[in-house]
Amino acid sequence: MSANLIALQNRFLGRGETVYDRLARLAEERGALTDEDLLALATELELPPAHVRSVAKFYDELRRAEPAQRLLRVCNGEACAVRGAAACHDRLEGALRAREGVRVEEVTCLGYCGSGPNAMLVEGHARRPFSLAGGGLEAALAALSEGAPFAPDEPVNAVHPPRTARANVLLSRFGADFAGLAHARACGVYASLARALEGAPERVIEEVKASKLRGRGGAGFPAGLKLATVRGAPSARGDKYVVVNADEGDAGAFIDKELLEQAPHTVLEGTLLAAYAVGATEGYVYLRGEYPRAIAIWKHALAEARAAGILGPSVLGSGFSFDVKLVEGHGAYICGEETSLLRSLEGVPAQVSPKPPFPAIAGLRGAPTVVNNVETLAALPWIVEHGGDAYAALGRGESRGTKLLSVSGHVRAPGLFEVELGVPLREVIFELAGGIPDERAFKAAQIGGPLGGILGPAELDTPLTFEDLARAGGMLGHAGIVVFDETVDLVRIGRGLVKFCAVESCGKCFPCRIGSVRATELFDKILDGRGTQADLEVLGELNEAMRVGSLCALGGGIPIPVENLLTRFVGELDKYVPGARAPRVV
Repeated sequence: MSANLIALQNRFLGRGETVYDRLARLAEERGALTDEDLLALATELELPPAHVRSVAKFYDELRRAEPAQRLLRVCNGEACAVRGAAACHDRLEGALRAREGVRVEEVTCLGYCGSGPNAMLVEGHARRPFSLAGGGLEAALAALSEGAPFAPDEPVNAVHPPRTARANVLLSRFGADFAGLAHARACGVYASLARALEGAPERVIEEVKASKLRGRGGAGFPAGLKLATVRGAPSARGDKYVVVNADEGDAGAFIDKELLEQAPHTVLEGTLLAAYAVGATEGYVYLRGEYPRAIAIWKHALAEARAAGILGPSVLGSGFSFDVKLVEGHGAYICGEETSLLRSLEGVPAQVSPKPPFPAIAGLRGAPTVVNNVETLAALPWIVEHGGDAYAALGRGESRGTKLLSVSGHVRAPGLFEVELGVPLREVIFELAGGIPDERAFKAAQIGGPLGGILGPAELDTPLTFEDLARAGGMLGHAGIVVFDETVDLVRIGRGLVKFCAVESCGKCFPCRIGSVRATELFDKILDGRGTQADLEVLGELNEAMRVGSLCALGGGIPIPVENLLTRFVGELDKYVPGARAPRVV
């Protein structure tokens, strides 16, 4: 049915626009979608009304709602949660509930995790992220209560220089000036592309294979193997695609955000290198709507690149054709999963698709597709310039190269760091990020977003590699690190994680859709003081069912931190369930 609906959409809208695109444009024009809007669009396109409704309701920002002149979204991610976001939300909601035209909602991660708690003010087409710390809450309350103008300053993530020259790979062409094409080219951006276009596409693949680069979005799949697979995969229509997964939604992660804003042309160069390597002529950048500054920068960067002949019918005069379309996300975390992202680009409800077939064989519109995250593609120009062997000389074991880390929570110096893979967690927290403030003790760190493990003091010497973190019961993931001091209640953190899964599940598979809701109910019962050991046993069984039976990494990954809580931090549960023991099955 999905293929038939895509065909119907293409018949009326053309391949350049989908129902998702039309709904997004309509929501931007009107502020909110009504039943009448959806029915009128379905009639115009001769599509089933249920299909149009199902696409709209999949996304937080396209669901039918009463329009608000001012919409305030308060972040509920872990980094903001430990800085008092819930209390800020309650105070804002209580003070502004009676204010006409103002609505307070929650959002998970705005990408300014070192400045939390954070919020975003939405007024018409304007989106203004700001910090609620340091007087920000009082300023927001005063302005919004009186209906006065409010233009808060945008937070800034600290970017720390690498400690060694060896680790200076992605940050070597990084900074506010690199958003402009002239400065970027003067510093060598697009030089690797120009040289690659003079040779065979296979040479790019050979260098990426030699680099041993693995995907930086979480799965860690070999990037060179993916490129080789797409190049060798047959396409009935001759079309192949490169999709940049810029839908970074992990709470505590702002790696892609900073690359998108401070190295857009490096990311675009990497995208072009991937496209040349596999023979793609079309590309997409799927960029989450919670990053308005990145969206504006990319619109400008793409326009500059087209004007300079870097995108278009003959890239740098080579005869190779490739262009990129920017697509804005509208509030669905699951679209960070590659098959969900592709369904979103096709304009159908973005539920996860079973694999195989993998996108490298049958991806966007059934054609071979490279789907890589921002950081992975940003590494390609350096690899092509310096050689795959030089990149593979960095790192540890099977985890080669450098990795950007975003560190937030209870540390003195939060921000973005570039390190060689293999650096111990202890060094990151207590040396690079300055340690725990206020003379408090370290309790735990969550690595890899809501699907990542929660490691305690015993795991502080774990090297940050794919393999070592897996052996420690965690995962590298996107490498967002949120640090918790001794005051943090990890049971409440666990509840927040399973609730996040329940809200963001695409709903396609039973274990994730039902298990996450049931787990949230159990956590609520435990936090209310009514939990028993039997409830912990059921939570362990749910954990196993979700891990084994879920269709994608959302339902399969959320059990990782919950398992850590149930086994590694059982003392935290003892506060609510006296005599708590780790369940028999986790």
